[in-house]
Amino acid sequence: MRRIFLHDNLDIDAVASAWAAERFIPGFKDATFAFRPADYDGHEMDEGDIAVDMTIGIKGKLDDDGTQHSSFASIIAQYAPLEDQAALHPLVTFIDAQDSYGSAIKHMVPDIDDDALNILSTVTVSSVLRALQNTNQRNDRSVLYKMLMIFDGLFGCGKARQEAEKEADQAELLADGQVAIVDNSRRYATNSILFNRGVRAIIYIDDYNLGVVRSSEEAFRADDPRICAVVEAAGEFDEWFAHSAGFLFCRGSRKSRQTSPSQVNPRDLAQALVDVVSTAA
Repeated sequence: MRRIFLHDNLDIDAVASAWAAERFIPGFKDATFAFRPADYDGHEMDEGDIAVDMTIGIKGKLDDDGTQHSSFASIIAQYAPLEDQAALHPLVTFIDAQDSYGSAIKHMVPDIDDDALNILSTVTVSSVLRALQNTNQRNDRSVLYKMLMIFDGLFGCGKARQEAEKEADQAELLADGQVAIVDNSRRYATNSILFNRGVRAIIYIDDYNLGVVRSSEEAFRADDPRICAVVEAAGEFDEWFAHSAGFLFCRGSRKSRQTSPSQVNPRDLAQALVDVVSTAA
């Protein structure tokens, strides 16, 4: 059985490279993992084994200025299908910057203040690795297998975002693209993609769920009186939930699904929303 060698006391590039090698390099789907010091000379390696993020084996690209990039980025660029490379692009970009420059956040946001840097640095994929190392001390194998599951999930999120882009393409746009109607979306990122494209508010229809959600960049309320009037006319105002922050007004959501259809006509709701958006600053 082939082996993937990686260094003791894992860092995020070693974990990511091991995950990528097992998933994308032909012949390594059922490989086992071996841990050695970072300067390991490979004397126990058999033909067909590989090493990642070590002195020997697969290394990242070396820039003319001496910047050493991540092994993870190299493996993805060489072995992953183009569609999977696109799904992994944010993760590859972060890990490559983290490995190459010491802080991906500081590298990408040079002017970030210290408080924001400290906060964001505690919630990255690197901090998840350190948290697992804190609770699984001196057990690289246990940490690695837990992180492999997390990378499977992150890859799945990247693929789901690609599907969300397709869902966003299918949304019906009103008022010159300021309002969208999204019917039975199955991806969490669809709304945020539409907001990034300039949509200001969305009517969502999700089985029996129906609601209005507006961009966080907007100041108007999803439960504007003109929208509430449509709901009141249908006789079900007491069944609708208005978020205190004003970004959501709904009868049913992913957190609390409805089991019966709404009497509100989504088209009437959309027309009221178009009116609200057209008069909002």
